[in-house]
Amino acid sequence: MTQGPKDVHDELKHALRRVEAPAGFAERVLGRVGGPNVAKTKSPLWDPASAGLSRQASAGLWHRLPMRLAAAAALVAALAGGIQYRAVQRERAEGEAAKAQVTLALHIASSKLQLVQAKINQLHDRPSEKNSNSNQ
Repeated sequence: MTQGPKDVHDELKHALRRVEAPAGFAERVLGRVGGPNVAKTKSPLWDPASAGLSRQASAGLWHRLPMRLAAAAALVAALAGGIQYRAVQRERAEGEAAKAQVTLALHIASSKLQLVQAKINQLHDRPSEKNSNSNQ
């Protein structure tokens, strides 16, 4: 016979209901782990073992050293790459600015040359007009 979702839910609810611990449970647990003083002692704020100062912990540092060195090298490479990228960007921006200045200078020079050429053409055309008028 198959159970419906509601039946499974009810069974789980019954199996996982809160039950009070039997009398003396806390004392038995504390007796197994080291006595009644264990619950009352505070953990130190600074533990040499967690700071890597015990012999076992310091031995573990040597095993992690290559990973730390690799992480430091990756960080240095990322910083150097970022600095190089910024330098290339700055150089490119300076090149673009110089290109814009050269283009502007060429436009100005071109317009001035066109003015000079127009004046030369005017001077060249005037004497021929005078010569043609005097021949008539």
